[in-house]
Amino acid sequence: MKKIGKLHLALALAAAVVVVGYHGESIAQATLQIGGDSANYGVHNIRGGFVPDPKEISVVSGGSLNAASMGYGSGCTGWVTSQPDVIVKYTNPDDDLLRFFVRASGDTTLVINDARGRWHCNDDAPGGGTNPMVTVSNPPRGQYDVWIGSYERGQTVRGKLYVTELRSETP
Repeated sequence: MKKIGKLHLALALAAAVVVVGYHGESIAQATLQIGGDSANYGVHNIRGGFVPDPKEISVVSGGSLNAASMGYGSGCTGWVTSQPDVIVKYTNPDDDLLRFFVRASGDTTLVINDARGRWHCNDDAPGGGTNPMVTVSNPPRGQYDVWIGSYERGQTVRGKLYVTELRSETP
């Protein structure tokens, strides 16, 4: 009986570790809400060839979730909220790129889930100082969930998110 009791205990502990491991992983992946209909700074319908270009959206960065620990890929960093800051619903793509960038007085980051479900992240754009920029090549129509993170935990930074189809527009 003791051998069976120890075996059952060992199996139960192993099962608990597996369940906790899988449960913990699903929590980490579910922290950013994608595909929803609400965002901290609004849902914006943008049609290819839009004017004025760039579209400007006032935002405040930051949140309590560390994007670097979520496994969305290299360059994903910053502190964000679970709900997207901005949702862009993009129709009738008119160009070969869709660019997102932030201009702010502090260090911000971008985390974007595009219409194909791919993750794009950036901390500091080349030549942009501490302002991030993400360019999606051959952008499909659909929903883009956008988070503006703060590089420093507990910090919030006021700024503007810009959405453009123009290569000349950068932070």
